[in-house]
Formats: sequence, structure tokens, C-alpha cells
Amino acid sequence: MFRATLLGVVLLQPLGANARGDKLQLFGLYVRGRREVVVCPRGNQLETLLHEGWHAVQSLCLRGTPLLGSDALLHQLGRRDRRELQLLYLPDQWPREAEARLMAREALDRYLQTLDRSCTAAVPAAPKAN
Repeated sequence: MFRATLLGVVLLQPLGANARGDKLQLFGLYVRGRREVVVCPRGNQLETLLHEGWHAVQSLCLRGTPLLGSDALLHQLGRRDRRELQLLYLPDQWPREAEARLMAREALDRYLQTLDRSCTAAVPAAPKAN
């Protein structure tokens, strides 16, 4: 079970951000070791919860393997998202982050259907009683 915790907003500054005047806000995160989704009380909290929740799905259900290939994911992202991926993430992290961004923007029913399919297949069968 995932637990959402509300925290104050934390501002992140990527390298070179002061020179450009850019400031990126952290609206949430998924803490893998604790299996905890953190949502800050700013921005679109539903989208943040869905985004960070998808990181939990990636970690717990998909075992780190995105549903879509890197090329398909990057093609579906807008210019701003692609720029943020380049500035903030190592290339091997792009597919997971891109997928979480795209999934958070899906219609809720589609998101939940994809979550169900992704996690149902990953859940091991319960052991049979003797």
C-alpha cells in the first residue's frame, strides 16, 4: 500500500539555472526504499500523485522496465519535457521519467487500467495451503 505524505515545497536548481533564471519545483517523489509517494501541497497534486505513483508501479510491478521504448516515449513528450530530461536526468533514467510524465497525463480510467494490467501480471500467485 502506498502512503501519500504532504510536505512543504522544495525548490531544485539544476546546473546553470541561476544564469538562465530557471527554477524547477519539486512537487513530489517516490521513495523506493520506503515504498512511499510524497506529494507536496503545490501545483497539480493529482498529476503529481499519478506521476510518482507510476514510479512505484515501475519499481514494484514492472521491475524497472518501461512499457514503451525510449524512442516512442521521447517522441510523445513536448519540447519542455525533453529539455528537462536532458538537464536533470542521466540518459539511462530518461525512459522511466518520460513514461511517468506521460502516464500522469493519461485519462484516469486509462491510467488505472494500465496500472492494473502492469501490476496484476507482476504479482506472484499466493502459495497453496496444505
